[in-house]
Amino acid sequence: MDFNKRKINLLDENLNYASAKPPIETDEQADKNKYKQDSKQEIKANSKQTRGKKKLPLFFIILIILFFILANILSADNNGFLSGVKNSYLVRQITHIISNKEKYLDGEKEDRINFVLMGMGGPGHDGPYLTDTIMIASFKPSTREAAVFSLPRDMIVPIDGYNYRKINSVYTIGQNNGVGGGELVKKVISDTFDIPIHYFAAVDFNGFVEMIDSIDGVDIDVEKSFTDNQFPTYNDKWKAVSFEAGKQTMDGSTALDYARSRHGNNGEGSDFARIKRQQKIIVAAKEKLTSFNTLINPAKITSLFSLFNKYTKTDVEPWEAVKLVHLSKELDTQKIIAQSIDDRAGGYLKSGISVDGAYILQPVAGNYNQIKLLVANIFNLQKASEENAKIVIQNGTAVPGLALKAVNYLDQIGYNIIRYGNAEIQDKISTVIYDYTDQNPKTKTSLENIFLTTIKKDIPLDYSSSIVASKWGIKNEEGDLEKIDFLIILGQDQIIDETIEIITTIDPMLLTSSTASSSSPTATSSEETIE
Repeated sequence: MDFNKRKINLLDENLNYASAKPPIETDEQADKNKYKQDSKQEIKANSKQTRGKKKLPLFFIILIILFFILANILSADNNGFLSGVKNSYLVRQITHIISNKEKYLDGEKEDRINFVLMGMGGPGHDGPYLTDTIMIASFKPSTREAAVFSLPRDMIVPIDGYNYRKINSVYTIGQNNGVGGGELVKKVISDTFDIPIHYFAAVDFNGFVEMIDSIDGVDIDVEKSFTDNQFPTYNDKWKAVSFEAGKQTMDGSTALDYARSRHGNNGEGSDFARIKRQQKIIVAAKEKLTSFNTLINPAKITSLFSLFNKYTKTDVEPWEAVKLVHLSKELDTQKIIAQSIDDRAGGYLKSGISVDGAYILQPVAGNYNQIKLLVANIFNLQKASEENAKIVIQNGTAVPGLALKAVNYLDQIGYNIIRYGNAEIQDKISTVIYDYTDQNPKTKTSLENIFLTTIKKDIPLDYSSSIVASKWGIKNEEGDLEKIDFLIILGQDQIIDETIEIITTIDPMLLTSSTASSSSPTATSSEETIE
């Protein structure tokens, strides 16, 4: 892929998907028509045939799963409250539907089923199909594991090989050009991250508010107080929203503000903080939906069915939802792997202001390789983190902060970094990893994949575990020298040139500094402004 710097109008959220032009000079109109035709044909060829298919509301999928889990819990004793559920008409029909072993979910044979989940403003709002929330959810049938990746709305992605847009505008582009919002999002995410997306589901925010209200709100424990003075309103103005720390019940409107706030103080202004709040809302809603008072209330169930049918879109068929329930019945929702793709220290993205004035997030070093590695290997990486191997990282180069970046990166995945710092000799060309115990195979394999190297078995005496622990004063709780599992000495092959960009940008901090300086009455030096 060509990563030469580009100038693209990212403020045009209503891009015509078919209007992109190749960099080679050709007959413009012919190329435009051909590109539009080819794009639609490709999406149609790679997507499921949906003509005449009965779409299943997203809530129906969730509700079946919740009923199934509850039935298993309450009918554990054959004399229990729901002991007859297993023999009920509904369950017999479900069993009949899934008994046909020739029917497989997309991705089931490959042992990984991938979904993209989206939230948007919906009809009646400015930019009704701009997706404010985007998540990739993966389910591994053989082990009953699940993972969720949260993608920030300002991250840029290629609509084709050379035309980049914010990911939150992709659904709109698909809707405006007849290829379908959900289908285009599936294709773009698949192409960008080298992962097949089999299904999509989308809900608009009007529905979100009404659904939360219909279950009498959600119980949220706000970790810390914060105020957002730049919360956008639907009439293109701003309002202030504030949240006090502590446990509270939020109605639909309050929960939506809490989940969407992007400019809060007290550490709540980052995409990472925002995504954490969104995940907290989802968990709280799940708790309310599975509560006994909800499940035995016919009026609430009927209302929820109606709301989800009205406000959600998905390409999941009923039989697919039922089989998904069957496959995921042993899934522990408390152990779902959650990852955030963001621009925090050591993260996968960096922020910037484009020449058109748009705030964007783009991958570090001008490519998506790190994100692809995370997405492709998430279940293996999780198993590696569960080994909890003790890792020491040394910077074997003269580049300041390289070890800290590695620590931040590995910490996001869940690795146990017990110490990091500069190596005594900083002349390493290639990264070296020593395995002291040979008792953590998952960690060994994952570290080799992450750092693109082969772990050394022959360990020099100067780098033995005891000597490293002694020199660095690494001790356990009893005061004895810690037994290290892995030592990573970073080489120059781990240096990332962060000046490489897909789209040329200005650092937001520099822009803020320049604005503050130019507005100050004492700022008179021309050196304080950005040319």
